Amino acid sequence: MVKRAVKQRSARASALIIGVDGGNSKTDILLADTSGKLLSWVRVSGSNPQGIGLLPAAALLRSGIDAALTRAKRGGERPAAVALCMAGIDTPRDAKAVRGALAGRGSARIADHLSTRNDSEAGLRVATTDGVGIAIVGGAGVNAIGVNEKGKTARFAALGDISGDFGGGGGLSVAALGAAVRAYEGRGPRTSLGRAILRTTGFPSLRALLDAVLEDRVPHGGIGALGRVLLEESERGDRVAREIETLMIDHAVAYAVAAQRRAPSRRKRIPIVLIGSTILSSLPGYRSRLYAALIAAIPNAEMRPLREPPALGALLYALDESGAGPAARTRAEASLRAAIKKAKPVKI
Repeated sequence: MVKRAVKQRSARASALIIGVDGGNSKTDILLADTSGKLLSWVRVSGSNPQGIGLLPAAALLRSGIDAALTRAKRGGERPAAVALCMAGIDTPRDAKAVRGALAGRGSARIADHLSTRNDSEAGLRVATTDGVGIAIVGGAGVNAIGVNEKGKTARFAALGDISGDFGGGGGLSVAALGAAVRAYEGRGPRTSLGRAILRTTGFPSLRALLDAVLEDRVPHGGIGALGRVLLEESERGDRVAREIETLMIDHAVAYAVAAQRRAPSRRKRIPIVLIGSTILSSLPGYRSRLYAALIAAIPNAEMRPLREPPALGALLYALDESGAGPAARTRAEASLRAAIKKAKPVKI
């Protein structure tokens, strides 16, 4: 009886797949089976190993995966495939380190097959089906990737200030606060950013806000939300905010041009997939300026703002690697794309 139960559990486990989209501020974990049934979606805090450390990131991912299995009443089962698409996996060494910290051995193996990719690749898989194109990520931080039809890939360091990055919510927020303080102290041009920042944060003065930042008293989300304030003030016509927004757009264009140059695609239309809450701001003027700049640089570009959760791309990679046949994968992918539109994450 015991042997039969173990055998049945193994058979069921081979049908499970998990996709993980791990970012700086949050991590989405999707659990499904190879028939295309979405079983659970949990959300935990950010898991970038460069931000919180390799071992804490691995522990967070394991607990999140366990939570997804438990919510689906499949606790203790081992998935056929787990695909990680994470910020902080920027080199083969990063990928090897994450796999080593998470994979486990013997009965503690996290999956029959574990794969690791950068989070930018998840969006490409969702938006293009074959993973060919350019993806630009603009969330808390920034990154990009280019993949052509021959599989050649252009990657970027994406290490923040030390690799010359700009355009994520964190960088925009610091730039907004810095511009506001310079204006207040008479070191920079006048701007509406100071008043807008105080309205948003509720602090009585910029000095009080700076003191709170220094003393770690800023509420959850910190000054990271000020990137949105900057784009809103640019939309209202503030010159200083517009200059910072333009710099952000210039960096996005530079990523796209470099990706196309290093992994050139010969397709008539080149998808540019935009991923992340910052770059996907719905402000119409900003969006128009971003699209115009990208198309001016790459005239045959096709803008594809990603509306589905990037974790779906990770889940589809897991489906690809699950051992299911081509016809079964095609049916399952269609079902999962439909199911995710009605699903919502449970925060753990």
